[in-house]
Amino acid sequence: MMNGGRILHHLYNRLPRKNDTLLLVGFQAEGTRGRRIADGSEAVKIFGQDVPIKCHVEKIDGLSAHADQTELLQWLENFEKSPKYTFIVHGEEDASNTFASIIKSQKGWNAIVPKYLESFELFQNI
Repeated sequence: MMNGGRILHHLYNRLPRKNDTLLLVGFQAEGTRGRRIADGSEAVKIFGQDVPIKCHVEKIDGLSAHADQTELLQWLENFEKSPKYTFIVHGEEDASNTFASIIKSQKGWNAIVPKYLESFELFQNI
């Protein structure tokens, strides 16, 4: 998502160069610098400065270090009994809500997409 580390130095020095190409491999989450670049922003803030994007930006979709929905559902098949709650906490809102609905309909589990700062009591005090 290009929000920290050495990539910032590479971006800072390469984004303004019209003869360079930035190749984005994999998903760029909402609200990240990578997503803003992928969506065609003309500049991004790096080290407190607006850096113009003059380079070519190319994307390769379909590569990810994360399991997809089908793989996650296959993984859930290994549970011998359902958990009290299944929290969906990674992914964009629409995809998370869809995944929670699928878990509810296919498995009958209590799947929840928590709202920001929402809390749940997982254990009762004895």
